This record gives sequence, C-alpha cells and structure tokens, in this order.
Amino acid sequence: MTIQPILVMMSYRGGVRLKRCLESIAAAEHHFKRIILSITAAEDSDDMRIATEFQQQHPKAEVICTKIELPTMAHQAFWIDYLERTGGTKNDWIYWLAYDDQVRTRGIDNLVDEDGNWPLTRRAAYFGPWAMRHEQADQLWSGDPKAELESWTSFPIEGPLQLPVAKWIGNQLAQPTYMQMSGSVIALESHQRVVNGRPKKKGPMRIEMATAATLNNTTVEEFAEPISIIYGRPNSDRASYGNAARSEDVHLVAWLAQYGAHQPSSLPALAVATAKVAATYARLVTNRGQLPAEQWLVRENVSP
Repeated sequence: MTIQPILVMMSYRGGVRLKRCLESIAAAEHHFKRIILSITAAEDSDDMRIATEFQQQHPKAEVICTKIELPTMAHQAFWIDYLERTGGTKNDWIYWLAYDDQVRTRGIDNLVDEDGNWPLTRRAAYFGPWAMRHEQADQLWSGDPKAELESWTSFPIEGPLQLPVAKWIGNQLAQPTYMQMSGSVIALESHQRVVNGRPKKKGPMRIEMATAATLNNTTVEEFAEPISIIYGRPNSDRASYGNAARSEDVHLVAWLAQYGAHQPSSLPALAVATAKVAATYARLVTNRGQLPAEQWLVRENVSP
C-alpha cells in the first residue's frame, strides 16, 4: 500500500489567498491519499463557494463546513471528527495546510520514491523546513514566481535533521526559531490526542510543540527540503508568535510532564526546558530581563 498523507486545509476568511492555496493543491493532488477542505464559515460564504467550485473540478477534494466561524482548536476538533466518521484511522498521516500558504510540489516530488511513497516513520513528527515569501497585510504577493526562496528551519543550521522531541522543544523555548504547522506531516493520532487530551488546550499557540509531544512520538524530523511555501504577513499570528505563545506555556508545561511520565528518557531534557520557561518568567516578574527574541534561521535558498 502506498504511504501518502491526507491533506487537510483549514480556511478562515481566505478569499483570494484561498484561491492561491487551492491552485497549489491542484498541482500536487496526486501526492495525497485524500484532500479535505475544511471551511469555518457560513454555508453561503465566499470561501464555501470557492471550495465547492474547486471540488467540481477536482473530485478527490472533500469539502466540509462548520456553518459558523470557529476558533482554531474548535476547528481542529471539527475536521478530526469528520475524519473519524469517514474512515480515518490513528495511523493516517496528516499534511496540515493553512489557507494562506501553498503546497510546494517540487519538494514533494523530490521526497517520494518511484512508487509515490512518502518516507514517513512511526513515532516521528515532521516539521519543515519552510520556503518563505513575504507579503503585506492588505496586498497579495506579486513577486517573481520563479525567484529562489529562503528555506527557514527550526533545527540547528549545522544539523542534525532529527532530534528527540524533548531536545527539539527545549531548543525552541531557549531560543525560539521559526516553526509552523503549515506543511507539517504528523500522525492523525497526535492531532486527536491534542484535541481530546487533558489538560484542555484552549488556543493555537504552541500547537506545534503540543502535537510533537504526544505520547506516541519520540523524535521530530525535518525533510531534506521544503514541501510548503509560507507567506509571512505583519498582521498574521506568526508575526508575534513569541509573545503570544507564552500564554500557552502553562498548558505546555503540564503537557510535557505527562510526556515525560511516559518517556522517562526525556526527563532530563524536559527538566531543562521547563526550567528555562520558569527562568524567563522570573526575569519578567522581577523586571530583570525580556522574553528571548525569536531567531529566524535560514538554511539555504531553494527554487519554488
């Protein structure tokens, strides 16, 4: 059986950016087992019209709609519930894509084997690298589509491309680097655990770390090259990730404690990671320091 992930695209007031995203999905649809377009909006919204028109031309696409706008975690629960009701299993892989980003088909072409199998290993979560473009909040990107893109990473520049979950998370907490759900490839079981687990996760920040640190995962890995193109905008969540993410640190610490209980070998690294969180807050409370600045790491340039 061919190993392919299910593409899940989440849209929130996507408009023209959603159209751009869907064009990239069309070019790469042969690389995915299923294509789920999850729209959080009314059934008569522009996004639903755009998605259903795409489905008419691409029958592989499945369009689902929340009928009302939902926050991120509720939207996550919505599409997960749909997959559970339509044959999805915990062993399925999910390629998660935001409506304002794109699939990078070239990266997937170079990744899969001659039979179309993705090189995915159980107990691993895959994040990045990410090909980056930048656009304004009120203006769609209009640069040269053939220009090279920076390849951004959440791993050390010198490598390795595989780290224990606790080590990878510790690196992010000590010196935040760029990471995104968009273009991640993670087992459906990990998404299910984050949505259904306790303590309850309320907001989307730190979702990458929470999803990586589910009990079934032991490593975080990076592909050899980007399989998605991310669009950075001044008004997006990712523009202020470092500060906003701190609101989810209480959940993350409790989540990591559970992970450590099931993966005892990770406890030393987790202790270091949580100590860094505590030290950061101590400096803030006593006015002796600031939050660590995010470090944007560019590994190389790649073709679109």
